[in-house]
Order: sequence, then C-alpha cells, then structure tokens
Amino acid sequence: MDDTDYGTVSWDVNRVREAAQAIENRGDLLHTVAAIAESDGSIAGFTESVVPGDGKGDAQHHGTGVLPEHRGRGLARWMKAEAIRQARERHPDLDGLLTDTADSNGHMRVIDDALGYLPTHKTVTLQLDL
Repeated sequence: MDDTDYGTVSWDVNRVREAAQAIENRGDLLHTVAAIAESDGSIAGFTESVVPGDGKGDAQHHGTGVLPEHRGRGLARWMKAEAIRQARERHPDLDGLLTDTADSNGHMRVIDDALGYLPTHKTVTLQLDL
C-alpha cells in the first residue's frame, strides 16, 4: 500500500483461476459479488470473501474494486453490503467478517465504517531499497 513497491503484478484469467484453486485446495470457500454494466455486460466491479470450509470462525473480506468509469455510484458499498448479506445467509455460524484496508484508502475506509467494520489492529509495512 501507499509507497511500498510490490513490483508489477499482472492479473489475467489464469492467475485468477490459480488463486481460486489455491483457496479451494486449502478447503476454504470463495464467494464473489460482481456488478455488471447494463450497457455492455462487462464487469464494472467486484468484491470477494473467503469463508472457512466449515463455515465457522471468521471469514475474510478480500479485494474490492470498481473500474474508474463506474466509480462514484456506490457500487463498492453495494457489493460489500451484498457480500455481508450473503455471508450471513449462507454461513450463519460465522463469528465475524474481517477486512483490511489501508489508512490512505479513504473511500474504502468510509465504506467499511458505514458497514460497521471496526479497527482491531494496525499493520505497518516498511521497505528498504538496497
């Protein structure tokens, strides 16, 4: 996040499938909520959550993204809210749903706050160029 350089990360269909397969291989469940543009049927945004295979404990809300041309319409908030609704419906024995959001991601912090997420800890990443 922020100024940390993780290098160039390219996501293509194969990488998405490999990530989903890794989640399945460890016995967890991947749920995705997507917003589809009515104009052309393309994906305007998505959010993902990973639930423990037994549906108990804490699930993890993973990435949320909205393409630039679709931002400012509340899609991220809608998708995250829908993911929460589905998690509660499908997995009533979950203890909670965790997310991690950088302090600098103000838009997502506002969404997370509105949906009831509360800070529990802070992680700091440092990078030293050699």
